[in-house]
Amino acid sequence: MSRPPRILRIITRLNIGGPATHVIVADAGLRARGWETLLAFGTVEPDEAEIEVGQLDLPLVRIPSLARPVRPAADLRAAAAIARLLRRHRPDIIHTHLSKAGLLGRSVAMLTSSAARVHTFHGTVFGNYFGEGTSRAIIRAERFLGSRTQAVIALSPRQRQELLDHRIAHEPAIRVVPLGLPLGRFAVAQSADARAAARRRLAIPEAAIAIVAVGRLVQIKRIDRLIDAFAIVGARVPDAHLYLVGGGGARPGLEAHVATAGLDGRVTFVGWSAATPDWYAAADIVALTSEREGTPLALIEAAASARPVVATDVGGVADIVTDGETGFTVAANDTTAFADRLARLARDPALRSRMGAAAPLRAATFSAERLVDDLDLLYRETLRTWRGRDFAA
Repeated sequence: MSRPPRILRIITRLNIGGPATHVIVADAGLRARGWETLLAFGTVEPDEAEIEVGQLDLPLVRIPSLARPVRPAADLRAAAAIARLLRRHRPDIIHTHLSKAGLLGRSVAMLTSSAARVHTFHGTVFGNYFGEGTSRAIIRAERFLGSRTQAVIALSPRQRQELLDHRIAHEPAIRVVPLGLPLGRFAVAQSADARAAARRRLAIPEAAIAIVAVGRLVQIKRIDRLIDAFAIVGARVPDAHLYLVGGGGARPGLEAHVATAGLDGRVTFVGWSAATPDWYAAADIVALTSEREGTPLALIEAAASARPVVATDVGGVADIVTDGETGFTVAANDTTAFADRLARLARDPALRSRMGAAAPLRAATFSAERLVDDLDLLYRETLRTWRGRDFAA
């Protein structure tokens, strides 16, 4: 063919977190392999932080009306903007990420484009996010679109099974492509003096047992349960301190929860931070209490930083954390068990060291290079099946 193969990637928003990092890594790596890419993205909500878009060396286009909430007028404008992009860019593949971009992008592509359709579920919204009626409507819409999507990507085998259980797409169409991330900047935490140096920069006392949680402060992350678990730990480990790195709409309620629990002075709300490698380096334990997850970026970064983890056993967590070897996993609603595992690690520096040392091997499976390999292969297979054509890079 006279031009390189062309991908239009659409993501609902580029807020700080795993999906945004994932799509940026994918586009950069695929461009280096001869694919032509364009990344279209929407608008973050007021309580979210957007990545530094101006620093990205990628072809980008913002769709201002594309956003996470359901807003019919704005959604129609976003759909029209996507249709214009499809006519102008004429992609061979349209690859959507996150729920809203997936619903709008694939719907418009079905009507206006001959491009092969690929969608990645970074998480699912089949339950816990909305009411029962809304959840049923979302499942029906996802089934309709999934049956007309050439490749549906799950981030983990467990998520793939969830998609199969809800009959979101035919089994052969659902592929597992784990997250891929640039992890080199977190490896510095593995050096002998990294913890002390990071604590000096962050003003964390050397003697503190620092439990760190990194991510959005939203309901599905269940930080309230982490605070409850920490209240138990705090009574057993006087030097323990909880640091919450991130922001979101749940913060005021969580601050009130901390006050009610009598934990003022022992829980710090850090807010969004560009120094996440320092926070992992300074941590003794990384915690995650989510009720639902795809594959959590924070746990991959913690593993790359050689830090042990206590996490709820949801989504793709078990693909990162080997229970009893690189950390502990517990049931999502078992706050007592979560507190027990935190306390065990907090009181046993040798166990923390042993689990942390085993963690980087798990992180290595989530490399950027592996992600690009997987997507390059999947795209070529999809195009051969969809159009009966191959592209030479």
